[in-house]
Amino acid sequence: MKINITKENFLEGIQIIQSGLSGKTALPILYNFLMEAEDGNIKLTRTDMEMATIHNIKAEVLENGSITVPLKEFSDILKNLPSNKEIKLETDENNKLHITSGKAKFWVIGTPKSEYPIVPEIEKKDTFSIKAKEMKEMVEKTIFSSSSNETRYVLNGLLWSNNKERFEIVATDGRRLALASSQALQNSKDFKIIVPSKILNEVLKVLSINKPSDEDFIDITVSSNQISFNMKDTTFISRLIDGNFPNYEQVVPKQKNIVFKINTKELLSSTKRASLCAGDLSSTVKYSLSKNILSISANSSKMDFSDELKVDYNDENFTTSFNPQFLIDVLKIIESENVVFSFTNSSQPVLIEPEDKDQYKYVVMPVRV
Repeated sequence: MKINITKENFLEGIQIIQSGLSGKTALPILYNFLMEAEDGNIKLTRTDMEMATIHNIKAEVLENGSITVPLKEFSDILKNLPSNKEIKLETDENNKLHITSGKAKFWVIGTPKSEYPIVPEIEKKDTFSIKAKEMKEMVEKTIFSSSSNETRYVLNGLLWSNNKERFEIVATDGRRLALASSQALQNSKDFKIIVPSKILNEVLKVLSINKPSDEDFIDITVSSNQISFNMKDTTFISRLIDGNFPNYEQVVPKQKNIVFKINTKELLSSTKRASLCAGDLSSTVKYSLSKNILSISANSSKMDFSDELKVDYNDENFTTSFNPQFLIDVLKIIESENVVFSFTNSSQPVLIEPEDKDQYKYVVMPVRV
């Protein structure tokens, strides 16, 4: 294998495949990535056996070939090579990868392609397209509510549900829930799948780098146990999560007995201040409603906080308490000027909705004090 390429092009590709690398693995080969050069293209592949990332880069390929190389070591070398200079990569019969840039020279020991796990291709039978911006927004506004607790593995992913009426993405960790909905996906059959948060976080990172336009689409393929996301030069492949997602429709409050509307930024700022006094894991922020006033308070063994905000409310007095971080997570992603809180009663979950975007709904369980 013999390649000429610029540092900047190669580094971006390495960063894309590096970001999702698992911290520890029992298989040493998984610390490597696979590099394949053929006809003006370098194909970079890495996998941790649960997820795979494939990224293609244009380059001057003087001699086709392949090798697997330790990802961290190669990335460190690449970052420290001179900028704006061509890099020459060449393999020898001993599986050494020689790296040259100007007068700087390195070599690293690699392994043959045959030793790297095979990344299976998904049959493109059930493929649909979604606007990249739309998917990015729907995932960003829900993924924070997913769980990272390995004992409830089914909650480590987001439910994707599509039928003839609508497409929904749902995340929950058992104490809060986020739901985003849109029109039903075109040219797609009905499905319910649980997509790991891990792969969705990696897709978001690439979309943040590429900054898709209104006309950019992502091609998504679903099989019985896998999903792939294909966008321009990058493809992500992951196993789906097998299990039964909670019946989220039962969690979303139907009765709205107590409702108030308030300025989103003002409530976010006050709740952040309250959270400073709620340093303990068991600490809470208290919301107390009276006529056109929302009193916000919090206290701990060392601190105390209280505040009042104007609110659109003319019903009976009402008090409830929450984990402040759950409220902050919701309020900071709501872009509407005002937000609406709806309660059945003080012991039931609250429904939080942007005033002018009914496609997003958030549910937060209260904390019993």
